[in-house]
Amino acid sequence: MSMHLSNLPELGLEVARLRRDQGLSQRELGKLSGLAQSTLARLETGQLSEFGSRKLLRLLEVLGAGLSVTPLRRSGASFTLDDALAERRAQVEFEAQHPMTQRARG
Repeated sequence: MSMHLSNLPELGLEVARLRRDQGLSQRELGKLSGLAQSTLARLETGQLSEFGSRKLLRLLEVLGAGLSVTPLRRSGASFTLDDALAERRAQVEFEAQHPMTQRARG
């Protein structure tokens, strides 16, 4: 199954779903992936502002998932203010629907 995830909070929700589907606790997944349970908890609840690519790839490997990159726009099309506004609206809508995933302000 392929999904389009456009931000870190959405990725955290998907990681939590994959972990639960495999019957793993955050502590168990942390041991298998080399991450602290607290880091996984913050990822799953959208409280991280950054998450390194090596950590992400290792975590996905342990969960039996992968990462793919697909173009979002026609080749040659430039990113416009309308594109930025659409992305921001989508993020605000997502955060309104998933209040626990809002990043810690700081």
